[in-house]
Amino acid sequence: MSQSELERLQSWFQDALVRPSLPARARRTSAARDDERAAAEHVKPSTSLAPIERVAIYADAHYARLLGVLQEDFAALRAVAGEAGFERIARGYLADHPPHAFTLNMLGRALPEWIAAQRSLPRRALLADVARLERAMTVVFDAPRESVLSPTDLAALPPETWVDPKPRLIGALDLLAFGHRANAIVRAARHGEALPELGRVRTHTLVWRKEHVVWRQDLEPAAYAVLSELRAGRSLAIAVSAAERAPDSRNLEARVASWFSSWAADGIFAEIRA
Repeated sequence: MSQSELERLQSWFQDALVRPSLPARARRTSAARDDERAAAEHVKPSTSLAPIERVAIYADAHYARLLGVLQEDFAALRAVAGEAGFERIARGYLADHPPHAFTLNMLGRALPEWIAAQRSLPRRALLADVARLERAMTVVFDAPRESVLSPTDLAALPPETWVDPKPRLIGALDLLAFGHRANAIVRAARHGEALPELGRVRTHTLVWRKEHVVWRQDLEPAAYAVLSELRAGRSLAIAVSAAERAPDSRNLEARVASWFSSWAADGIFAEIRA
């Protein structure tokens, strides 16, 4: 077998494995007949299985592995969609986004956007919100490690730093705005509890990693505004000014001081510059 023939064989076999639709195709469709012809060209039959059936064993096993990864990473999405609904989502998504990375950590990275684009999918906005939060949890967990400022470190900063401080948030952090109670849904689903109200409501959630554990916290609109500005590289004064436009901006100065102390204890600051 020449090098080019080997490469064509490898390419065909990889394509046959990573397409989860292959084993489930109706046998009388033209696509299925093409699959059967291709399998017969490359694979010998056994005493009990046709070439396409032998290929399907590997394709089914590969798909089962991918499905298991998505089930683990998107447990709350699975709870909301149901077993059958989740598998339909997974099969459609994997058909459009077969894995190409060397690690399966990247497998579900495009799932929220894929769900949002499926116009025929019931409750797609809700499902996309839940998937966005669960994806953020995975991304934050895998983010690079870096040093974190402790409350003691903050107390040791020179006074001039606090004239107009510019905090830098850690990289293992995400801020998300939702049209549903995404965090409450994820919490309930992952603890085996009854799901909360699934109707539309504006919510904001902070996701961050502290000491190898991913944490989540719902935020008030003003707190979300402050952190969003800080994450964009702006100073604390500009962040507070932006938060004044939030609907819950009353008594903002005292609340920001309380939030800042809590965020420092939670380890979300990597650096604070004057």
